[in-house]
Amino acid sequence: MTSILYRIGRGIFNIFRALGAWALLTLRLLRCAFTLERTDLVRRLFAFGSESFPLVAVTALLVGAILVLQAKLFVGRFGAQTLVGWMIGYGVLRQVGPVFVALVFSGRCGSRNAAELASMTTREQIAGLVAVGVDPLPAVVAPRAAAMVIALIAFTAIGDAVALGGGAIAARLLMGIDFDVFWRSLITACKIGDLASNLTKALVFGGAAATLSAQAGLAAHGGAAAVGEAATRSVVRSALAFVALDLLLSPLY
Repeated sequence: MTSILYRIGRGIFNIFRALGAWALLTLRLLRCAFTLERTDLVRRLFAFGSESFPLVAVTALLVGAILVLQAKLFVGRFGAQTLVGWMIGYGVLRQVGPVFVALVFSGRCGSRNAAELASMTTREQIAGLVAVGVDPLPAVVAPRAAAMVIALIAFTAIGDAVALGGGAIAARLLMGIDFDVFWRSLITACKIGDLASNLTKALVFGGAAATLSAQAGLAAHGGAAAVGEAATRSVVRSALAFVALDLLLSPLY
């Protein structure tokens, strides 16, 4: 019994310690927002964009079609063809769009960021920067974090447009709903608060993915296995953070 209580207490302590380290790293990165390396920021934006855009676009297109298939069940039962645009728009902007894009982005770019930082940490490159008087946060970590936040906001906006376009096409092919009916329903029913909720979630999810992947990479220790562990830890923690943050942010709009 004592051993079980010790393990539970140890686990709770580790959770709070990880949360404290994450909060401290987030505050330090915010302080570096105006002193980060701009050249590295642009380079990271191109890197994250080129490797994630095709996957995000395909995922968003499929999400739009899936939502139409789900809406088809209600339309066939209640004859609510004029509400399909609103149903797809609400689902994409409020919930599915930012969460799905964030999960895909975290799995693609967050894991890469964590693995690269873990590799630099285990090879003592981060320690070498500190030894020569260079702060690794504004020089290495902050440009990556800022690029991830900016890229995720852009990808969420693009993913929304692709998902809505895919939904309109799927509604036309599968349910015979004209494009003008679909878009009229979407524009009439969806409000500015839906778009604000979408972009707010993208911003918060981007910050969570950036800081959690950086924390996983900088906390790595050991050999080559630590790199893979850091990437896995980043993806798992980011997924949990997205769900928790989505629960907290959804009632705000």
